[in-house]
Amino acid sequence: MEVLCLFIPQLPLPQEARPEAAPPVPDAGCRPAFEAALGILDRFGPAVEASATVPGKAFLDVTGTRELFGPPADLAEQVIREVLRDAGLRSRAAVAGSKFVAGVAAPLAAAGPLVVPAGGERRFLAPLPVEILPVSPEALSWLRRLGLRRLGQVAALPENALASQLGAEGTAAHRLASGIDREPVVPRPRPDILEETLSFETPLESREALLAAIDKLLDRLVPRLRKRYQVCGELRLCFTCDAAGSGGAQSGAVPFDGVRPRPDAVNLKTPLDSRAEIRGILKRHLEAAAFPEGVSEVRLGLARLGGEAGRQAPLSSATKRRQAEALQRLEKDLGARFGHGSLKKVVALDPGSRIPERRMALVDACAEQQGYGGAEQQGYGGGEEQA
Repeated sequence: MEVLCLFIPQLPLPQEARPEAAPPVPDAGCRPAFEAALGILDRFGPAVEASATVPGKAFLDVTGTRELFGPPADLAEQVIREVLRDAGLRSRAAVAGSKFVAGVAAPLAAAGPLVVPAGGERRFLAPLPVEILPVSPEALSWLRRLGLRRLGQVAALPENALASQLGAEGTAAHRLASGIDREPVVPRPRPDILEETLSFETPLESREALLAAIDKLLDRLVPRLRKRYQVCGELRLCFTCDAAGSGGAQSGAVPFDGVRPRPDAVNLKTPLDSRAEIRGILKRHLEAAAFPEGVSEVRLGLARLGGEAGRQAPLSSATKRRQAEALQRLEKDLGARFGHGSLKKVVALDPGSRIPERRMALVDACAEQQGYGGAEQQGYGGGEEQA
């Protein structure tokens, strides 16, 4: 397992969890931006977990992503750049073989991405203070009374000695101090809406300008939707109008008194993930609605998200082709993540055969169309059927 930890220094780190080498930093009030940073991590993998104990810390399972993003240091550098560019937050990142080691390393990576190599976890942790161990105050006090100040000292003790005094906490403390942590990254619940916003210093005055803004929002949203292998059943379009030009916020043609305008919902008869089809629907909706002049902000959301099962059964060759393309994208992504040849599919050879090995075969799912001979070359066609 490989885990990337992203740490946003602008968010306060609790004193008891702060490594000695990580200086305190002021609270910049960046919680909404941190949510945006989590969305950026979604671009690099499906398993993203926000720390429940340390504000501004998140974990990403990057196992098997080297073919997609290169070495861990390059991936961490790319994450840092995109968080700064798209969320406006300076961040630190570290990659290690476990959540605990990566989580400890990230706040210390002020000079650039930090990668803890496999097998080097214990050496990396050895000089760090015991206060970073996730144990109770009573267990921590016991370690101090024994004169144990560094993780290296804890790791040097026999595990059963700590377990006899501290029970399960002692076992956990010894393993973590030794760099052993098998806790997986637990993906956080995904939002039920994907949303993007564009703001303009000079308010938009024409439908053509609004449609161009919608194009930019779709360029951001549709790739995110398709990367999740989902479709949307509802579009939410919202215009915020310049107060001086049109008297407040509007959604479509309906004014609202609240500070945040309510979006105009467009229900889709068939869930979609096609940019062209979504754009066509929004264009027709824009042409039919009363035009809100002086638009200073456009917000577009894709809601009622679901899997391919949410689609109506294929009625045309074009729909079948889209489903085949989606399956090919999935096969390609899984092959890049876990290695080519790791994804198999079952094909029928001779279903009526009395020899089980001749009825079905496993072949590479990413391979081109294979005949029965291709499957037999993998060792499934040997032997002759006996009467």
